[in-house]
Amino acid sequence: MSTPRLLSLLLCAALTACGSSGADTDTAADALDAADATDVAPDLSDVASAEAETTELPLTPTAGYLARQAEYLQVCTEKGATGGLYGQVCRVATGQSTYNETAIDASLAKIALREDTSDFHVAALARMLWLDRTTRALPDALRTRIEDGLLDFKYWLDEPNRPGEPTDKMCYWTENHQALFHSSELLAGLLFPDRVFANDGKTGAEHADHARPYVHRWLDLRGTVGFSEWHSNVYFNEDIPALVNLADFADLPEIRTKAAAVLDLVALDFLSNTYKGLWSTVHGRTYEGHLIPEIDDSTEEAAWLMLGLGQYGSKDNFSAAFLATNNVYAPAPLLEDLAAATTASFEHRQRDGFDVAEGPDFGIGYESDDDVVVWAGMAGIAAPPVTEGMVGFLDPNNLWGGFLFGDLPAEIKDVLLSMKGTPGKLKSFSTQLEPISRGMALESMSTYTWRTPDYQMSGAQDHRPGYWGTQTHLWRATLDKQAYVFTTLPGGISADAKGLEFAGDWIGGWNPRATLHRNVSVVQYRETSVPLANAFLTKDTPHAYFPRSGFDEVVESTPENGQWLFGRKGDAYVGLWSQNPAAWVEGVDPATALEAAYEWDVAGPENVFVCELGSKTDSGSFKEFVDALTTARVEVGDVVTFDSPSLGTVEVGWTGAMTVDGQAVDLGPYPRWDNAHATQVHGEDRATITLDDRQLQLDVTAGVRRMVAVP
Repeated sequence: MSTPRLLSLLLCAALTACGSSGADTDTAADALDAADATDVAPDLSDVASAEAETTELPLTPTAGYLARQAEYLQVCTEKGATGGLYGQVCRVATGQSTYNETAIDASLAKIALREDTSDFHVAALARMLWLDRTTRALPDALRTRIEDGLLDFKYWLDEPNRPGEPTDKMCYWTENHQALFHSSELLAGLLFPDRVFANDGKTGAEHADHARPYVHRWLDLRGTVGFSEWHSNVYFNEDIPALVNLADFADLPEIRTKAAAVLDLVALDFLSNTYKGLWSTVHGRTYEGHLIPEIDDSTEEAAWLMLGLGQYGSKDNFSAAFLATNNVYAPAPLLEDLAAATTASFEHRQRDGFDVAEGPDFGIGYESDDDVVVWAGMAGIAAPPVTEGMVGFLDPNNLWGGFLFGDLPAEIKDVLLSMKGTPGKLKSFSTQLEPISRGMALESMSTYTWRTPDYQMSGAQDHRPGYWGTQTHLWRATLDKQAYVFTTLPGGISADAKGLEFAGDWIGGWNPRATLHRNVSVVQYRETSVPLANAFLTKDTPHAYFPRSGFDEVVESTPENGQWLFGRKGDAYVGLWSQNPAAWVEGVDPATALEAAYEWDVAGPENVFVCELGSKTDSGSFKEFVDALTTARVEVGDVVTFDSPSLGTVEVGWTGAMTVDGQAVDLGPYPRWDNAHATQVHGEDRATITLDDRQLQLDVTAGVRRMVAVP
């Protein structure tokens, strides 16, 4: 067995790309100020005392939210006449008599075949039946077909497969899929408590009992450590529907409150990192089609509906259809006001996820199936501590022939099984590949965001330099939807990987050391040597995404040291410096059928980029901005030194502190929430969000969601 082929298993086992090869679910539906890191949150442990000393305020929806909800419900209902499955959800909610039954039957066929992303469709079908309980709008025959489909579905890994079908092709384990499977099992069980489900012979009541502990665990982790698929502009569009279903229809008030509190935290994430309606920040999981040729967030409809940020595009978006058809959850009013108050100016720090080594601190081991699934949810099952549990997890759950693993050659299975039960053998092998096997795990990540009226700088602060990732997007400088800049160092799977897609030119690859402070980022790429992987992983050269057509003006300058590239959009400016010579890649990009007028390619495997943002207000004219940066000192040695015209002298190396005029910058790890309005200690339960004389208090674990008046 060759090392590259063994490596392919570890890579496959950790791959997070569950879904329709990165297809946008919206399109598929149509076809069918900041506190120090050591600060702690206010003590809210004595809730009863707090209630006695404060005045509780109602969590009623704002007039703006209700208006947006009504608008979206109308356009979604109209779209549903000929549109996809999510439009049918809106039609049931508004009591329509006709449906696009072709779209519904296509979804029923998909879940009957148990294809990947079936859980997206099950969540919508279950919601339709719950809404139909009120409207009684579904035709009897159609209602019966949907009921039969839900009663025949397989809701989790521990259920048997059909006789003669040793496995299925559904991806169960990534963070968003877990939320959808568990919430849908609970809702289906509550819909049919006395009915027998065909797949496993259990009653609906038994299914509901099975789902509740998984639902609690998923919600509690999101409340204490946040999301492993950090700020995903794709997969938050799957998390939100699961949460709305729980907030609307779960039987226990505690679960409904927990789900509503996590939705509020999602809204806080949106408002903290959104600029001009764009979620312009780091993404734990995204696809190139959401970044090129312009920013395309599947979450824009939800951010608009929940907070009034930006605008909507799709009229039958997964999340928005669910939000528009619910009359139980509404974002806490304080959040919409906070979004408006911070639109033009904000500094924000945030931490999401946790490290594999921290598992025991959160009650998560490395061997049991339920614990391995948690690691799978963060693409961590190839990390050294988890490998033995991962191999033991595959066989009893019939996964060798299922999604992803079914594409592996039999000899790989044989080799891995031969390692099973040999203490330390798999762990030792994975440790030799740690920059990759652990690198792809979506571990703890600290987000830094600096927003002004003219631009936003945001990224993953000092995140795993030199490690390798798959679907990550680690920093971005944004002027608007078409004018934005980021860099990557591609490193994908070589051609002998049988068509498996890992990383890409513009997502994933080799992590830089990205360090950011206000309007300046220093992004360093160094070549990582992983001898066992050198024959398998490709190594390209660093490059920058700089879409010339998105700017009003582009200027290049070559001082004595390095090379500058400048862009202006309106009165906002960006400057990008490359240590090594860079040149435009010309021609037509077959993936986008557009002229490749955006790739600035750098010579050599290692490079340093320096980026500074400016504006007419802060920097004077564009020429003055260009002249100031062109003549600024930039030196690269053991330490990068940059005399920023706006900040002063910035110094940072591959390790150690980043300083600005001698003062150390906080590079994290950060608290869970850390800005002028929101605080929470990472790993603890209580978050507080304050605006003027109101405070939103969220404790997901305890099921507390309340807004109070404060002095």
